[in-house]
Amino acid sequence: MNNLDLLKKFITSILLILFLLIGNNSLSQEIIKPSDVKWYSIEEADSLLKIQAKPLFIDVYTEWCGWCKHMMKTSFAHKGIANYMNRNFINVRFDAETFDTLTFQNKTYTNPGEGNKPKHDLAKFLLNGRYSFPTIVYMGRDKKFYPIPGYKNVSELEPFLVYFAEDLFSSVNLHDFDRYFKCAYKKNFEEKVINAIPDSLRPDTTGNINWYRLAEAEKLSKQTGKLIFLSVYTSWCQSCRISDSTNYRINVIANIINENFIPVKFNAALTENLSFFGKAYKGGTKSGPHELTRAFLKQSFIMPTLLFINNKGQQLTELHGFVPPFSLETILSYFAEKAYTNKKYDDFRKSFKNKIRY
Repeated sequence: MNNLDLLKKFITSILLILFLLIGNNSLSQEIIKPSDVKWYSIEEADSLLKIQAKPLFIDVYTEWCGWCKHMMKTSFAHKGIANYMNRNFINVRFDAETFDTLTFQNKTYTNPGEGNKPKHDLAKFLLNGRYSFPTIVYMGRDKKFYPIPGYKNVSELEPFLVYFAEDLFSSVNLHDFDRYFKCAYKKNFEEKVINAIPDSLRPDTTGNINWYRLAEAEKLSKQTGKLIFLSVYTSWCQSCRISDSTNYRINVIANIINENFIPVKFNAALTENLSFFGKAYKGGTKSGPHELTRAFLKQSFIMPTLLFINNKGQQLTELHGFVPPFSLETILSYFAEKAYTNKKYDDFRKSFKNKIRY
């Protein structure tokens, strides 16, 4: 090979390297069409948290992450997902490798620039030092951070959004709720996803509850002395729908309710005027829920809400949020067996033998 051939080979190699470098750089700077999600910077979101009672949704990404880009083009481009996120969250996109100096929750964070592809100190804090991209970090109204690593398609993302939007972390484990969600919306998931749930953890939905209207329940409660089991819901409450299609269809739970209580489902936004145990209540309007909802819900307006009311119209307890079937069986039995009259719930729970294992 002569000097001219060597020179041609050298120039060809240089051009190939330049092509690859330019190509890779173009890929990393690829412009992604904005989704309908309203995205904020981390500092903008920090300010909004002071005036909006919403949880924080943080999409932690890097410029070189292909799955991060794919999630922007798919899951975040879904109009239903985008609308739900905009209504229920303050949404942030955060580059884990930015060199910006940022202030969040009264603390300043920087990128120390150490090592290959250095990570920002805020990313280290949000991800607990476990770098995986994309990772979605939720900050609930309890001010705790919940990192969920990995790409999520639309059907995978939905249960997580509902879980944090409805503050369910206080009543049910995330992975358990994800399973209940999949069982409730089987058509939204591939067959292999549903089949991966063990039979022992799938709700038995052969039961049926005989629901009554409120006026009928009051009359029957006075006649029989049975407690009214009141399930308060709203049309926008996703976990209420999951309760309807899982909890209230479980044979064990349906039997306990039908045999021991007078069950009522009550729409918190009902517009109809009602009377209940001698008192009149006006229906809901665009500016507020039904007056009976305000009377019932003394602690919180988180849905669903479960109430037990005696034959004198006295409210015995108020439970908020999605209650897992295992726990619901215990709670129902506590009141069905009238243990609430002489025993603390925790003592009853420790000795109670559940039939439900999920």
